[in-house]
Amino acid sequence: MDTLLLNGTLREGIGKEANRKLRANGQMPAVLYGAGIEKSVSVALEPRQLVKALENPKKTNALMSVELGGDGGTHTVLVREIQRHPVRRTILHVDLVAPDLTKSVVSVIPLRYTGKSIGVSMGGRLRTPYREVSVLSLPANIPAEIVVDITGLNIDDAVHASGLSTSEDFSVIYDRDFVVVKVQKPRGGGDAETEETAETTEEAAE
Repeated sequence: MDTLLLNGTLREGIGKEANRKLRANGQMPAVLYGAGIEKSVSVALEPRQLVKALENPKKTNALMSVELGGDGGTHTVLVREIQRHPVRRTILHVDLVAPDLTKSVVSVIPLRYTGKSIGVSMGGRLRTPYREVSVLSLPANIPAEIVVDITGLNIDDAVHASGLSTSEDFSVIYDRDFVVVKVQKPRGGGDAETEETAETTEEAAE
């Protein structure tokens, strides 16, 4: 199982003042908890190392190994609950959650639309109410994305959640079989879908 490396140290101080001093010294406050950890642990991380690690294709859904100096040991974690500066958007604090690697977890995965649909070429309007979906998988099997090929979609054709391409490693979670992409009639060319309430876009997928 491949994991990304994070180096950290145990820290004792907690609270706003302690966190402010930690950041002034070039470190980032974080908290570690989860499977196999009896009590949450306050740690300090290297900000640039974390930012670099999060540039991986899976982003926060990638498993990472955090190595803590002293008696902190090594823990396999997922990065969760990222707090950012409201203006600069720099990371101020993160939660590191150690998952049970033998149990499935729910993750939010982006959808990537590819191709140019037949219907759009004929003047239809592409609707993509969803840009991400929830999937269930083991922590090591979380996908980076789900690719949706819209090339074959004609006017009034749609792809539902049940039609997304998955594998034996993960499954898409939904209470009802919702539409993730649809090609609607051109404006003025018939009854438009007026029941769509989710945020949509008319731009064709690249």
